[in-house]
Amino acid sequence: MLRLLSLITAFALTSVVVPGGTASAAPSQGGTFIIGLEGEPATATGHLATDTVALMVASNIFNGLVSLDFNFNPQPDLATSWDISDDGRTYTFHLAEDAKWHDGVPVTAEDIEYTFNDIIAVAHPRAGSWWPNVESAVATDKHTFVITLKAAYAPFMTIIGNTLGSGTLMMPKHIYEGTDPKTNPANFAPIGSGPFKFVAWNRGSHIELERNPDYFKEGLPYLDRIILQFLPDAASRLLAFEQGEVDFLHMYIVPFDQVARFRKDDKFRVIERGGEGAATNEFLLMNMRSGPLANKDVRHALAWAIDREQIVEKAVFGEGKVAHSFINSGLSWVSDGSTDVYRSVDLDKANELLDNAGFPRDADGKRFDLRIALASGRDYEGRADEIIKDNLAQVGIGVTVEMSDRTSFIEKVMRQWDFDLANQLFTTGPDPAISVRPRYHSEQIKKIPFVNSMGYSNPELDNIFDTESGEIDREKRAGMWRDAQTILFEDMPALPLFEIPVVNLVSDRFKDVITTPFGYIQSREGTYFEE
Repeated sequence: MLRLLSLITAFALTSVVVPGGTASAAPSQGGTFIIGLEGEPATATGHLATDTVALMVASNIFNGLVSLDFNFNPQPDLATSWDISDDGRTYTFHLAEDAKWHDGVPVTAEDIEYTFNDIIAVAHPRAGSWWPNVESAVATDKHTFVITLKAAYAPFMTIIGNTLGSGTLMMPKHIYEGTDPKTNPANFAPIGSGPFKFVAWNRGSHIELERNPDYFKEGLPYLDRIILQFLPDAASRLLAFEQGEVDFLHMYIVPFDQVARFRKDDKFRVIERGGEGAATNEFLLMNMRSGPLANKDVRHALAWAIDREQIVEKAVFGEGKVAHSFINSGLSWVSDGSTDVYRSVDLDKANELLDNAGFPRDADGKRFDLRIALASGRDYEGRADEIIKDNLAQVGIGVTVEMSDRTSFIEKVMRQWDFDLANQLFTTGPDPAISVRPRYHSEQIKKIPFVNSMGYSNPELDNIFDTESGEIDREKRAGMWRDAQTILFEDMPALPLFEIPVVNLVSDRFKDVITTPFGYIQSREGTYFEE
């Protein structure tokens, strides 16, 4: 693996030159950018999964209609401009007229219509959280696409610009029409309209992309190629980065104990932005279907017993902070930690709840056993689990940590529901209607990734979810979300553990790597190499 990366890096170091062999100081074409991934993705498209590793691939192959800037204002992508009706229901998008799919076929509004109606609405795991409000999505001419909503929806443009939460990367109709979008072979050898073209998927090793010479955005991209290297072992991943064989480690896999020394090394840059759109928290999911965790008092007992301050100190080496809300504190207008009463460990309270719930200790002091499902690739989750294991042992609960690769983890936890507890990062931004609702709405109890795997249902909460997004007044929406968080802490389908620090590591040879609030998964169309 390292030998392969060395050859690729050697190519990158010699590829950015101008006539005469002098390195260019301004952005120019050339270079190979190597991205380290914590695992191998299950797909190379954005319509089947909302997993980070899949989107890091897909965002370079496909375009959305719009992207978002750091103020969450929409910016042109495939759509060069748009109009919104006065009643907030009709959105008219005007498309780039010279965009082409990687096989040379022109991109038209019919592709966009097909993407929304026949792919996103059918296959995307989170479409149920917003698609039912779409009255129609139609191409009105070759380069005009119109979406009409049944009712005004405050976060709609944010949804369109948030491919992680909505899957709104545009797909080629001529490749997918007449097939099942979930099984089409193009999911693994994709044809997009984006800045980079798919070259190869070497199973167990890497995905290779190359520059799209016919990209409709003049002068872009700058890079010749992107390699997305699968590096599930944290130590090997860090070594590859230090040796210049990997150029980028995104915020979810940065070794937090090493950040301080990278800040002092001028060969690298620590970029503390690019996660604003995700607003990510680490959660401990609880399967509420049967066994001890079906009892709310047991779930509360776990919250009293688990030392989240210790997890922050030892699992992320003080770089993060305890999550006192189901919404990251970066979304200050809606995040509310006032209902989190579990701010200090109380073993007496935990033991009392367990006793009253009908789970007394046996002669050996044991009450029952639980399993924690863990995906490989994020070492801080493993460290957190060891702390949780020790914490719960103090109240008579035995814990077994079951680690698997990410694909197997998703299958077991999210498709088979075969778990007791599970570690999972959940985005809570850029708007909670997009990212929080799908995790806890009873309609989202589905055997698909990253929705309500816990089997949680509360009609009062569902009603809040179903009505708050129609409220345009942000202050009133915030009040409704405070009520939602009160209910979530009372029912405890998951325990918020800590907020993920926004810390990306980048080789100093590459510039403009992070340019959006979704910097960890964004397109690298503007990234360039500079010696």
